[in-house]
Amino acid sequence: MSKFAIFYNPIKLIAAKTAKELQIALEKKNHRVKVFETKRSSKDWGVLDGDEDLAIALGGDGTFLLSARQVIAHKMPLLGINFGHLGFLSEYGDIEPDELAQEISNLNIVIEERTILEASIPERGIDTFAINDIAVNRSLSSNLLHTDLFIDGDLLHSYRSDAIIICTPTGSTAYSLSAGGAVMDPNIHAFQIVPVAAHSLNSRAHVVSDSQTIVLQSTKEHNAPFTMQPDGQELITVNPGERIILKKAKNPLKLAKLKKRQRSFYSILRDKMKWGSSIN
Repeated sequence: MSKFAIFYNPIKLIAAKTAKELQIALEKKNHRVKVFETKRSSKDWGVLDGDEDLAIALGGDGTFLLSARQVIAHKMPLLGINFGHLGFLSEYGDIEPDELAQEISNLNIVIEERTILEASIPERGIDTFAINDIAVNRSLSSNLLHTDLFIDGDLLHSYRSDAIIICTPTGSTAYSLSAGGAVMDPNIHAFQIVPVAAHSLNSRAHVVSDSQTIVLQSTKEHNAPFTMQPDGQELITVNPGERIILKKAKNPLKLAKLKKRQRSFYSILRDKMKWGSSIN
């Protein structure tokens, strides 16, 4: 007997229906199953026991990211079933619940470990993390974000921009890509720094090792309070002069894939982004 957690996006009717059908199918196989609706705030959720063998997120990549915030502390694998749009983290939206239950029941999965980005504001004891990216955005009352960025204590750049994105390789196909960043293979041990609408021709995307520590610090004389946003979720206010310290998190994301449908990152790129397709 195994133990499973199912998270689903209640807005998507097919996700709610699949969650119920999957629960019934797994319980018929004598497994223990807990089911949770995803919520925008992690504080609104039920708490996992922590000894589940696998968690399943039914929705899209947004549902996956919300679910991941529940499972990472428990070092639990997370399988994403996509009922959304692109679905870089979630796949297999065409699989039938009975077939999915059979694969999950037999734990016919492979695990990919993905680097997570940890962010802290030590002046206020704030700690958070991101699977995709940390976005630092100017406030509505400020024309520009004036930010110094340090790598292991060395000043890399003094940015004047609308925002700065620091992304993991996993997140390089998300907000970072839209802002002009490069796609990174998820096996690369690095972070990418991407300024958004920078007011300087020499402000460009930059890749650093994930063994290095990145520090962002705004200047008091130029900035109003601004925001930090992990994975496009909660907005955290940052005051001028406070430091944002970013580094590789201790625990990785354990991304589960169905063994019988496993495919490469580049196969997913070709499928989702139509790379290599002819332009007619």
